[in-house]
Amino acid sequence: MDIHKGLKKYFGFDAYRTYAGEPLQENAVQAAVDNKSLLAVFPTGGGKSITFQVPALMAGENAKGLTVVISPLQSLMKDQVDNLERIGITDAVTINGLLDPIERAKSIERIQDGRASILYISPESLRSKTIEKLLLGRKIVRFVIDEAHCFSSWGQDFRVDYLYIGDFIKSLQENKNLEEQIPVSCFTATAKQKVMEDICTYFNEKLGIKLEIFPSKATRTNLHYKVFEKGDDEAKYNTVRDLMEEKDCPTIIYVSRTRRVRDLATRLSEDGFNARAFHGKMESQEKTENQNAFLAGEVQIMVATSAFGMGVDKKDVGMVIHYEISDSLENYIQEAGRAGRDENMTADCYVLFNEEDLSKHFILLNQTKLNLHEIKQIWNAIKFITKFKPSVQKSALEIARAAGWDDNLKEIETRVTTAIAALEEAGYVKRKQNMPRVFANSILSKTAQEAIDNIMRSQKFSEKQKKDATRIIRSLFSSKSRKQTNLDEAESRVDYISDNLGLHIKNVISIVNLLRERTTVLACIILQRFVSF
Repeated sequence: MDIHKGLKKYFGFDAYRTYAGEPLQENAVQAAVDNKSLLAVFPTGGGKSITFQVPALMAGENAKGLTVVISPLQSLMKDQVDNLERIGITDAVTINGLLDPIERAKSIERIQDGRASILYISPESLRSKTIEKLLLGRKIVRFVIDEAHCFSSWGQDFRVDYLYIGDFIKSLQENKNLEEQIPVSCFTATAKQKVMEDICTYFNEKLGIKLEIFPSKATRTNLHYKVFEKGDDEAKYNTVRDLMEEKDCPTIIYVSRTRRVRDLATRLSEDGFNARAFHGKMESQEKTENQNAFLAGEVQIMVATSAFGMGVDKKDVGMVIHYEISDSLENYIQEAGRAGRDENMTADCYVLFNEEDLSKHFILLNQTKLNLHEIKQIWNAIKFITKFKPSVQKSALEIARAAGWDDNLKEIETRVTTAIAALEEAGYVKRKQNMPRVFANSILSKTAQEAIDNIMRSQKFSEKQKKDATRIIRSLFSSKSRKQTNLDEAESRVDYISDNLGLHIKNVISIVNLLRERTTVLACIILQRFVSF
C-alpha cells in the first residue's frame, strides 16, 4: 500500500503534483489509503483523477475491492475509462447510456466477476435496482463523488440527484450489515466556502462522516485571458474567424443555447474550418463520435455547451472562446480551464461580451427558478394522491397535473423532482427508488414482424431509432406472449427494457412515445416513470 510505488506502477510518475509548494495530491492519496473521507479542491487539469485512481487500483489489486465513482456526465466517464485503457489499465468500467448492448453486458460481467476495480456511474443510476444489486454483490471500498459542488444549492451546477447519494450509501451499508463506514472522497475544481461547508455538512448529517479538506488555489499561470466587447452576433462571428485563422490549434467554443451550437458549427464548416457540435440533447452516438474525433485530433474545433469538457483530458487545447459570457464565475473557471492542461504550453481564453448576453442569462434563470408557491402546489398534490394510502407510485407528469401545472412547462420532471427533494429534506415525504413501467395493453399489430414492418416504413424514425424500436417491440411482444402462457402481467418496465437491451432509459421513453403518438403500431401504451413515496 505504498502510494509512491503505486503511482510509479500504474502511471509511471516518480512524484505527485504540488500546489503552491504544498503536497496536497500526495496527502489526499495517503488519506484515501488510510481509509479516511476527504474533500479535495484541485484546479481543472490539476490531477484529480489520479488522486482517486491510485488508491482504487491498489485496493482492487490487494483486496478485490470496488471503488464507485459518481460523475455527472457520460462523456466524462467514457473519457476516463478510455484514458486508463490507453496506458494499459483495464480495471475501470462504466455503465451509462453511451454504451452499446455488448459493451454494457461486458461491464456488468466484469463487475460481477471481480475483474473491475473502478465503476463510473451517474447519480441517477443509484435509483436503479440493477446498480443496487451489482453493488450488493461486491466489496465496496470507497465512493468517489466527482464535481462535488453539485451537492450545494450554492454551487454552479446544483443537481438534485446528488442529494440521494448519502441515502443510498446508508441503505447499502445496512443491507450489507457493515460495521464500518464506507469512506467517501469528494472532488471539485472550484468551490466557494459556502459550497465546501454544504458538502461537509451533508455527509456529516447523512452518514456521520467528517471530511478532511485538501484545498488549493485555482491559479493557472499558463492561461492568458482577454475580453472583446462586440455589438452583435455578426461581429462575434468575424472575431471567432480571425482568432481561428491567427492561431491554428485545438479550440473549444462555448455557447449557452443548444440551437446555436449546431448553427455556429455548420457556419464554421461552410467557411472551411474543421468544426463539430456537442450538446446534451444530441443523440448519444453522434456525441460520442464528435467527442472521439476531437480527442483524437481529427477535428480541430468543438462548438459546445457547458455539457462538453468536464473531465475531458485533452492536453493540447490552445484556445477556449466564450461566444457568450458564462452564467457564473465558477462555470467560467471550469470551462476556460479546459485550455492549457499541459503546463508547458501557453493557452488563450477569450470572452466575446455583449450586454444582451446577461439579459438572456437572467431570463433563463427565471424560467428555471422554483418558488415556495410551486413547492406548496406539489405538496398539496402529494397530499391529495396519498389521501387514501400512505404509499403511492406516480409519474412526475401525473404529480404536476395534480398540482395544476401546465403539461408543457419546460423541464417539468426536473422541477417536480426538485420540489420533492425540498419536501423530503424538510421531512414531509420519503422518495424511494424509481419504478418505471410500460404497459403494452393494446398492440394493434398481430405479430412482431408486422409491427417492425410498420416501423421500417415510417418516416418519423431515424435509422438508429428504427433499430432500437425493433428491439423494444420484440421485448414487448415477448412480454405479451408470457402473459398468455402464465399469470405474468402483460407489461415491461422501462428500466427492465433499458437494462436488458443496453439502451439509455431516455432513449427508450422517446421511442415508446414515437410508437404511441406517431405510428399505428401501438394504440395505447401507458408510459409512466414512477416516483415512489
